[in-house]
Amino acid sequence: MRKNMIKWKPFYSIPGLNKIIKEIEEEKNYKYVPSLSDDLIFDINQKLTNSIENKSNISIKYIKNGMLYYKNGVIEKIDTIQKYILISNIRIYFNEIIKIDD
Repeated sequence: MRKNMIKWKPFYSIPGLNKIIKEIEEEKNYKYVPSLSDDLIFDINQKLTNSIENKSNISIKYIKNGMLYYKNGVIEKIDTIQKYILISNIRIYFNEIIKIDD
């Protein structure tokens, strides 16, 4: 019976603390882009190259604005000047990519 109940948050009842508590919770969930090793960068580059050549489906894990995202699809375009890839009309910049699976 108790598992469906929402826990009471006493600090939300104090005026002015709602904004501060929300900021703290958002900061807690914020994800930072890790620095990638040279081997991992090489691996990501190889998978991107193979996917564009074979028009194969790939799965990309990336961080944008502190949120973790996953995108599956076929690469439509790789722009090396502006440093992004285009999948399903979504622009994913190289520095946001964490992992690529074939």
